Amino acid sequence: FWLKPFWLPQAAPLDRRTGVARSRGRASALRRIAAETMAARGTAGEKLDTETMEITDEDAAFILGKGGRTKQKIIKVSGCAIELNDQELTLEFTGTRVQRRKAQKYVRCVVAQRTGVVTVTEEDVSEDCTVLTVPQPAIGFVTGAKGNFLRTLEDEHSVIMCFAVQEGMEASDEVSDLMIFGTRLSRRGAQLAVMSVVETKVPGYYTDRWRESGSTFDDKTDLNGDWGTSTLELSQEELSYAIGSHGKTRKKIARASCCVVQYLTSIVFISGTKKQREHAKEYLKWLLEQLEGPIHIDIKGRDDATILEVPLECIGYVTGNRRETLGLVEETFGALTFFLAKGGEEKSEKLAIFGSVRARKGAELMVMSAVERKAEGHYTGKMTDRKTTTKSFDVDRLTMDPEDMAYARGREGSTRSKLETASGAILQFVGPMAFIAGDAMERQRCRDYLGWLLEQKDGKVSVDTQGRSDITELALSGEDDVGFILGSGLGEMRKIEAECGVFCMMLDTDEGGHQLLICGHEEGSSYSPTGRLKALRLLTRLVTERNVRSDYHGGKGGGKSSWKGGGGWRDRSRSPRRSSWSSGGTGKGSWQSGAVASWSSGARAGKGNSWSSGATTAWRREDSWSSRPAPRAAAGTRSPTPPWRKSGGGGGGGSWGAKRW
Repeated sequence: FWLKPFWLPQAAPLDRRTGVARSRGRASALRRIAAETMAARGTAGEKLDTETMEITDEDAAFILGKGGRTKQKIIKVSGCAIELNDQELTLEFTGTRVQRRKAQKYVRCVVAQRTGVVTVTEEDVSEDCTVLTVPQPAIGFVTGAKGNFLRTLEDEHSVIMCFAVQEGMEASDEVSDLMIFGTRLSRRGAQLAVMSVVETKVPGYYTDRWRESGSTFDDKTDLNGDWGTSTLELSQEELSYAIGSHGKTRKKIARASCCVVQYLTSIVFISGTKKQREHAKEYLKWLLEQLEGPIHIDIKGRDDATILEVPLECIGYVTGNRRETLGLVEETFGALTFFLAKGGEEKSEKLAIFGSVRARKGAELMVMSAVERKAEGHYTGKMTDRKTTTKSFDVDRLTMDPEDMAYARGREGSTRSKLETASGAILQFVGPMAFIAGDAMERQRCRDYLGWLLEQKDGKVSVDTQGRSDITELALSGEDDVGFILGSGLGEMRKIEAECGVFCMMLDTDEGGHQLLICGHEEGSSYSPTGRLKALRLLTRLVTERNVRSDYHGGKGGGKSSWKGGGGWRDRSRSPRRSSWSSGGTGKGSWQSGAVASWSSGARAGKGNSWSSGATTAWRREDSWSSRPAPRAAAGTRSPTPPWRKSGGGGGGGSWGAKRW
């Protein structure tokens, strides 16, 4: 069943302390990051170079931001790799000429906000910039307390925003110009979001102009090709339904159609290509027609639709109370679903799924999984194992042993979700079969991770890391570190996995040492929102602080020892009440709850500890830690991995079948 891996050339080993490739040096690592960004944006082949900028100590803290978020935001928007040298107080910019120019412009704007009014030149706003006029009464409302609302919009739309004065123009007491930097789609989304907020504070400020002149407030430089904006007005009854709870319906329409959808009071602004706008208007029309009853949709010839037959006895189960379950499917994958009107005495109803190819397939498999729990064998009864050799998006199928599947699913689907996020593929269990959807690289990674997960229960994991670009290694210094990771530190490691989108596993080396393999398709950086390098930094910190605490208390740590003797991050517990963590405890706080399989790779500290996602040690996300560098910049919010609450099964357990991958 296994395909030959299509791995990229082997990456240089990473330094544990800095997270930079050892043999290539810092400059080479920056070039590699910039090259990957260029490839993703379709600018590969352009010349890369490096420039430096001198900064002050105060500037460095402001540019880095809380948890390094401001620097990562600039990197993401500009596409330029940035390295802060805190010894020489310089910034290194590595990328193409355009990328370096954009990154330096963003840095200047960020630094200027610390000292006073931001001034931009005509050249600064000539590219990748939208200028939005905001009335004075709404400026504080748009900015938010300590700039938090503006920073939240930046994180949501991947833009850089600041109020600024254009060079050669006098500042006005009535209005201010908001500069929005980023890609066309990102800027338009942020612009309409700000306009929507302004309308709640100063009603009619933008909508009156739309009614008078039909202005859509598009930047003229963006109006090329078939890009544009369509508008329509809704009644108050239609508006409340079209927005949805917390704007969820609006966001689903935007994700499914791949365009910007925003409401300014009762007026809908839809920005994108002609085809995207047509899809968004159709989706909105069908949503409103549902208020009257079942709808009829002709999907013949459409490339954005998938039809799935759902048996009548499973309709309520799939839909859920007040459409909660089907809404979760849509929210998870960014798709829209409609049950079509049925005719005659049919035993099933057609579920129409709209969105991108990946979104439709993910939603389809999620619904199939729910149906199979209610009507076993409905879809998989006549299916056989399937492998594909295509490099583009496709689906593989494999029949699994029930106990293996229960172990791979994990508690409430947590293990399945972890493997899915780390591999970048779609992994769903439908009846007795595992479905893996994605391109060739994603499918191969997912199969590898799933195979290693099932092998590790016996401690017989064999991983060849040669030539792989999806693994970062963390060497452990001794048996105590292994015992800690597999014992009292297991729950903390699981939450690092969830936060960083990675999959971790223990491996014995040929030299008798131990390594923790951090697996995932996204490398990221030490301070990026997700990625292997962030996980490397957090896990290194976890082990290091445990050793410091162990030395201080004179304990050896590891295994199932108590927090007092074995270290751990006790001062980071969320709960004010702590249950006993002593070895052998059987209360609610005991590690025994949720144990599924022991780690039996040898007689070492920690032997017999649970290797599952059921550990309950409290772990605070990094953005809630008190000891953080550069606390000046406001923190944004990051959406957590969408849960799959309806997944059944536990973390495995019992004897394991002999069936192998």
